[in-house]
Amino acid sequence: MKTAMHVFQSVLTSAALLVILGFSASKVAQAQSTITCPAGTYDMLDWMTLDADLAATHHLEGSSNPLFTVMEPGKFYWVKGGLGYPWDIQLYDSNYIYLWVTELSWTVPQSYKKFTYNKNLPLVPRCATAGSPGSTIRVSNTSYDLHTNCAQSCSVTLGLLSAINTVWGPYTYSFGGNLPADLKTLVISYRYNCDANYQKCLDKEEYYLTQRYGLVQWVHYVFVNGSYGQLQKSVFNKLVGGVVTPDFPCF
Repeated sequence: MKTAMHVFQSVLTSAALLVILGFSASKVAQAQSTITCPAGTYDMLDWMTLDADLAATHHLEGSSNPLFTVMEPGKFYWVKGGLGYPWDIQLYDSNYIYLWVTELSWTVPQSYKKFTYNKNLPLVPRCATAGSPGSTIRVSNTSYDLHTNCAQSCSVTLGLLSAINTVWGPYTYSFGGNLPADLKTLVISYRYNCDANYQKCLDKEEYYLTQRYGLVQWVHYVFVNGSYGQLQKSVFNKLVGGVVTPDFPCF
């Protein structure tokens, strides 16, 4: 039978081992709150967001703007500036993650673009299948509203009305910076300005996601002369200290 001293010594030994391995109770990797997805599928909320233990004190930087992850019930922010704006704000539930709000002006937080019916553009299933491709969503209504200030708005569509979103992978990528090499990566392909048959889409955005770090690369392509050409690319490959409170004053 162990004495109280033996138990105390055992606890000290375990604690010392954690210190040797470079962990403490507060620093053990902590994923975002997840749901139980069926075998062979991925909880995309976990893959799209910086893990909670990192997001509490850190954000990502890289080739362009910083990227702060802020979680709230039913939605999360990708804040792209140290003042709390601009931002991408996505909605989520147990079925899907939805594109919702993005900036209209990078310098005016009272201006924004919002999908008209809030959940009319599901980006990815909450529990998604990867593959070549895996999960696929066809979106028939991409209507959104432009708000030049909190009150005034006009309704538009993403060029042609349709969009198609697919999940690809998993792949292994090294993004440089201070992120680990050979990260398991899922890629969301978001194609919009599509024809009625979803065959020809004039724009494509790719979200490169890793389970611990969330969004680590974003690329925008446009369809010109029969093929896609890169228009813009942002890499988020440096984990840096600092957090922010979102500034979204309209609602």
